[in-house]
Amino acid sequence: MPTILMSGASRGIGLHAARRMLDIDPTLRLIVLARGEQPALPRTTVLRADLTSLDSLRKAAAQISEPVDGYVGNAGIQMTNATTPTADGYETTFAVNVLAHHLLLRLVPLAGHARVVLTGSDAHFGDLRHNLGLIPAPKWTNPDQLARPNPGRSGRGAYADSKLGVLYLVHALARRGFNAYTWNPAFTPGTGLVRADRIGNVLFRRVFPLLPGVNTAERAGDQLAAAATGPLPAPSGSYIDRATVTPSSAASYDEAREEELWAAAERLTA
Repeated sequence: MPTILMSGASRGIGLHAARRMLDIDPTLRLIVLARGEQPALPRTTVLRADLTSLDSLRKAAAQISEPVDGYVGNAGIQMTNATTPTADGYETTFAVNVLAHHLLLRLVPLAGHARVVLTGSDAHFGDLRHNLGLIPAPKWTNPDQLARPNPGRSGRGAYADSKLGVLYLVHALARRGFNAYTWNPAFTPGTGLVRADRIGNVLFRRVFPLLPGVNTAERAGDQLAAAATGPLPAPSGSYIDRATVTPSSAASYDEAREEELWAAAERLTA
C-alpha cells in the first residue's frame, strides 16, 4: 500500500488533488499535515502541524516512522507584507514556501523511488505575460536576508522570491538524487491563497475567475494528482506547467544560487 505525505490538502487545489489521487488508486494512503481544518478524506491520517513553526514540523515528522512513497508540498502562503515573523523569527512567506519543505524532506523517511512534487507559481517569471502585472519580479538576494522580515519588500514581492526559491530547491534536490519536480497551477483565482485588501479579494474571487484561460481549482487538482502519481513526466528537476513539461524562467537555472539556498536552508532549519 503506497503512502504519500501531503501538505496543503485541506481545501482548494490540494483537496481536489487528494481526492483525485485516492480515487485513482484504491490502495493509496495519505498522511496530511494540517494546522486547523482537517480534510474529510478516506484512508488518510491527519497530523497536526503548523508550517510556520519548525518545532511543530519536527514533531510531526517524528510521528512518521515508515518510509513514504512521495511528498506533495502543496502548502503555500502569500502575505500582504514581508514583515510578519514566524515563531523562529523568519519571514513567514519564505518560511512556509521554502524552509518548511526543506525541513520535512530532511526529516521524513523517503522510499528510494519516492517522488517529490512542490507547487510553484508563474510569479517566479516576474513578467506581464505570466503575472498580469499583479506581482512584481523576484529580487533574489542572499537567502539569509530573504528569510528575514523586510519592511522594504512587499508581500507579493516576497511571494515571487519564495517561488523562485522553490525552483532552486527542486533543482538542488534533483542533483542530490531526489526524484523532484516543480508543478505550476498557473493563474487559479478563488483558491484562498492570496491575503489581499478588500478590493483585491473582490478581484480574485469575482472578477478574475471570469477571464479566459484561467485555471480552476478542480482542474488544477487533477493536474497536481497526475504530477504526483501518474507516469513520470520528465527527468528529475523538471518544471510542469499545469499538465505540460516546459522550461521555467531563465533566472531559475542558476546552480550557484541553488547551492547557496541549499546551504542556507540547512543552517536555518538545523
